[in-house]
Amino acid sequence: MVNEVELGALRNCIELIPQGFREVIVMREMEEMSYRQIAGFAGLPIGTVMSRLSRAGKRLGECMTPRIKGGSE
Repeated sequence: MVNEVELGALRNCIELIPQGFREVIVMREMEEMSYRQIAGFAGLPIGTVMSRLSRAGKRLGECMTPRIKGGSE
């Protein structure tokens, strides 16, 4: 379960990633849309959706890791 500090850090990290990455990760993880749905809604090829999701996840991980480690010390 995610605590309020982690949730706040996640929201902050989502706001920090570029809009194109933020858009697809919100549609996938929060709206639970399929890759095909995201591609249709955003007007992107599915490969681009997959690439952006991968890059968004990497950037979120890079942003969250120091925040989680720093918060647990």
